[in-house]
Amino acid sequence: MRVQITRKMKRLVITHCIVFCCLSSVPVGAQETNAVLLTLKQAIETALAQNPDAAAARWNSVAVAAAGDTARARRLPAVKLRGSYDYLSEDQRLFPATANGEPGVFGSDLFAADVVISMPLYTGGRITSAITASELLRQAAEGELARTRETVVFNVTSLFYNMLAQREVIGSFESAVNATKEHRRSIEDQVAAQKAAQVDLLRAEVRLAELQEKLTRERNTLTIQRWALAALLGSQTAEAPDIAGTLKLTLPPECPDSSVCMRTALAQRNDYAAALQQAEAQAEAVKGARAGHLPTVSAQASYGERWMEQISDRPAGTDRSQEIARIGLVAEFPLFEGGAIRAQVREQTARHFIRQEQVRKLELQIRTDVETALADITSARERVATTSKAVEQARESFRIIREKYDLGKGAIVDVLDAQAALVLAETTYARALADLAVSDARRKLATGTLIL
Repeated sequence: MRVQITRKMKRLVITHCIVFCCLSSVPVGAQETNAVLLTLKQAIETALAQNPDAAAARWNSVAVAAAGDTARARRLPAVKLRGSYDYLSEDQRLFPATANGEPGVFGSDLFAADVVISMPLYTGGRITSAITASELLRQAAEGELARTRETVVFNVTSLFYNMLAQREVIGSFESAVNATKEHRRSIEDQVAAQKAAQVDLLRAEVRLAELQEKLTRERNTLTIQRWALAALLGSQTAEAPDIAGTLKLTLPPECPDSSVCMRTALAQRNDYAAALQQAEAQAEAVKGARAGHLPTVSAQASYGERWMEQISDRPAGTDRSQEIARIGLVAEFPLFEGGAIRAQVREQTARHFIRQEQVRKLELQIRTDVETALADITSARERVATTSKAVEQARESFRIIREKYDLGKGAIVDVLDAQAALVLAETTYARALADLAVSDARRKLATGTLIL
């Protein structure tokens, strides 16, 4: 039976070593030295300056503000330079007669150049609605920009704390690897002195291979997180950034009642305010569409010159060119538009209902965000309290069981199990600390109180 167990364990050792070699091309103690180290504050500042989502939101705010300037410009006078050429099938007079029997110049081609000024006097509320809507959309764009920045801050914060926890996890596995190596050397000495069985050494080799494999996987996870951080920061460098800092226990303040958080969220969340403003802007768009049924009145004035090149009749004392000025009012009333105005009203009304439903959906999402964040904080608090005690107990248990084994009063299986329990407790505690910090940031994001 002893020979069969020994062969089986040898195969396990060989298998784990092969897997470890395939997964890792970097030695256990290797460290990257060229990575830029960032604190959480530096990472947030970099992300707010370079993150593509934040940059796109800034440009969207600029575009919406420009659209508002366009809407306001419609109420001001418009000045244009107009030129024209007409070929006439029958010779026409260059300039209408101003008195009976007045001689005139006649020809078949007519050139004109005018400065034209027009100004709307009454549009049925179209321009006013467009200006009001554009101002609401500008405020909404600013709210969306602020919410995007808050989301970027949360994402960076969440990833940063998870990376801190991942470093603690890697440190725990590194300590376990070093302890197992030291324990293996002790077993080798005991085997040489015939105080321990060869199978104990093989079991230690198997556990060491398992730990090294898991260490490689955890290091790979940290590398992936670093590149995810680079993407959040908008960094396009060849080297992924690394983080500076340590994972500490920071207890957030006691969670208030969810109804209080919900009221706070509805009052302070920028995306909710933006959704309300977009709904109001769409209501103004409905008013503007309905104004299409009303007449428009505008004042127009022009000053320019008319002249002819192909002249068929030019009495003495006349000139081939003539200056002309005009001022007047223009009124337009839609009689038949093929149903276009009614269709536009229906379209804008439907879009208004869409906006209202989006506001309602966001309210439901805010409720979910708040309740989830509060539940996460409560859970993370309990996990931190529980796992912190578990770490102390696991360390003490591992120390006692190892001492018993060194004295020849314990089994190697108990030592290895105690070490596995210690690693699990340490990694669980590290992740609980990160989850507590992230859940508090999520609560602030959910209630719109995340400080940038």
